[in-house]
Amino acid sequence: MYRFVLAQTDSENVVYVNLISSPAGHYVSRQPHVIGLIRELLASIDLSGTRVVVERNMGRTIGNTDIVETSEKDTIYYAQPLKTEVYSRYAKHRYPQPSQTLTIVAVRDDVGDYEIQDTWVGAACPAFPGDEHATAASKAYWQTHALVPNVQVIQTKSITRECPY
Repeated sequence: MYRFVLAQTDSENVVYVNLISSPAGHYVSRQPHVIGLIRELLASIDLSGTRVVVERNMGRTIGNTDIVETSEKDTIYYAQPLKTEVYSRYAKHRYPQPSQTLTIVAVRDDVGDYEIQDTWVGAACPAFPGDEHATAASKAYWQTHALVPNVQVIQTKSITRECPY
């Protein structure tokens, strides 16, 4: 695994991201400025716990969020992003919205270091229903929110208008 070190904690452990195979790495490849934002966020917090989700208002517009609130007026479809089995919800004809919020998901590894597994510009949200990290709030949240299209590569054969969850 390739570890790109982002910061060092007070206890001499590091915070890193796998730029090759993690969702965070994929996001950073499309939005490289996020590395600087993650470093800025990490300088102001202390990580503790095995899985940490941090949402921080950075005090300025830092990019666009791919997650939008939906209504009955939106045309909704579901599809599986490339290399996943879980369906995501998409809102047709919607566009990314400016955001001041950065979210990171960090997991402590076997030696006490933290891996940033996922990150995005926008508010923290529960995982999609069916994901291993889905919560009781996942289904309700994703019934009123969706991703904007053309942000992720999807498996075209999986596209459906029927809610799979």
